[in-house]
Amino acid sequence: MINTEELNTLKERAYKIAAYQGFHNNTKPDIYWLGLVMSEAGKAINADRKVKHADVKEYESKEFPFSTLFEKYIKDSIEDEVADIVIRLLDFAGMKKYELAITQHEHNIATHSLSTIDKYTLSGFFFDLIGYLFDAFDIGVLATGVNNTICILADCFKKITNSDKDLWWFVDKKMTYNKMGPMLNGKKY
Repeated sequence: MINTEELNTLKERAYKIAAYQGFHNNTKPDIYWLGLVMSEAGKAINADRKVKHADVKEYESKEFPFSTLFEKYIKDSIEDEVADIVIRLLDFAGMKKYELAITQHEHNIATHSLSTIDKYTLSGFFFDLIGYLFDAFDIGVLATGVNNTICILADCFKKITNSDKDLWWFVDKKMTYNKMGPMLNGKKY
């Protein structure tokens, strides 16, 4: 697990990469950014449905350029898509200048979210999590909702992915990959 200072450093890094790639060239409402978070959650569910997991052992055992290894062994896996959710949230927090913190409170929320996985599978977990984020938006505590959602995903990552690596390893790899990509990651927005 990372500490609060490292989390805020990642937030700044995510924001700078997104700005460099043109994601902040125009002002957009908060709901736009939350919609992008929701789209990443959908991709994570689809990766889980296809049983697409990162192959970290192969990734670490090969001697190819980073982008080749990332695309072959990590890209579009559930781990990659969960990292994308967190990167979107970190970028949003950077844009809004939110100060993020890791506190015990988030662990209580994560316990509830973990019970959702057991009962409703990963799709229910993400439905619950996105619902929590939108509730925070509706009642005007979006900074807290963003912070807590990031911490929940970090706490639940190993359970939802079965990965030997933590979320932050995948976030680092995906941000490195994103920085190398085209404007807007080759998409319309």
